[in-house]
Amino acid sequence: MKITLLILVLLLYSCSAQKVSLSFSVQTPYCGGAKPTPEMAAGRKEPCSNVKVALVKEGETKILKWLTLDADGMWIGNLIPGKYSIFQEDKFLSTDDLIKKHNLIDSDLYRFNGIDCLEKWKKEADFQFVFDENWSSVSEFIFKSKCLVGLRPCVDYIGPKVQ
Repeated sequence: MKITLLILVLLLYSCSAQKVSLSFSVQTPYCGGAKPTPEMAAGRKEPCSNVKVALVKEGETKILKWLTLDADGMWIGNLIPGKYSIFQEDKFLSTDDLIKKHNLIDSDLYRFNGIDCLEKWKKEADFQFVFDENWSSVSEFIFKSKCLVGLRPCVDYIGPKVQ
């Protein structure tokens, strides 16, 4: 009886959870200088090596699981079908810690767009996806970096001031 129940539970779990592969990278644009080749003009894409992102099921506020990406920016694991959101790990820092970590202050070169901008950024998912029977083998998620700012939130490069 116990073995039959165990087999039934394992069968139900195996039917509901399916293997998924997620790939994460950062796209950095060409930021000027010499006339670029076509390859340079396209920018460069690098894997998000050894980064943690949070996976949240749609309609919920708690983190379903933390995904730790490998050196190639990949995560392979099991998910049940559903709608999901992905958040950068930094979005779970306090506002003060986020400001300190990314040096989010006004300077001669940078403009910080304020606490309201940070609070909005923290609430917005970086990516959303639906995992269902039509899922392709690997899905890629690309973080868009900005010239001279990178992935720092709520900061704009304003350049050197003319003397």
